Amino acid sequence: MNKSFSWRAFISFGLFISFILILVSGVILYIGPSGKGKPGMVWEIIGLTKQGWQKQHIIFGFAFSILSLFHLSAMNWKTFFSYLKAKATAGINRPVELTVIVVLALVFGLGTHFDIKPFSSVINFGKTISKSWDGNNTQQPGKLLKSMSPAR
Repeated sequence: MNKSFSWRAFISFGLFISFILILVSGVILYIGPSGKGKPGMVWEIIGLTKQGWQKQHIIFGFAFSILSLFHLSAMNWKTFFSYLKAKATAGINRPVELTVIVVLALVFGLGTHFDIKPFSSVINFGKTISKSWDGNNTQQPGKLLKSMSPAR
């Protein structure tokens, strides 16, 4: 049973793993300490510091982007191009949905940029959780946090 290497499966698994790691690292960076705590204190979650989680987030973001491009261009280009051609020829038959998603993307982007609620509330909630780690509490929030001093 000698099966040849499947690029479709490889890219699909890669997209899934990259997505999960972007999600996990994003949540950890969202709720993790800001890094402005006591001098010399370093936090770790599941063996990685904040800088380590940032690196993971960036690298898997790039991996996800590259795999997405391969997914589209190498495996689904003909289907995607045919879809675009058919829609362009027939005209956009879902202008309401297109308009709504474009407007929502603009609202999310501009609302976040200009600190408008509820977007500012989401950002501030994350900052509040992050700051709670920086306090002088002897009990550390979360079981996965490991404080070390001094910094290496």
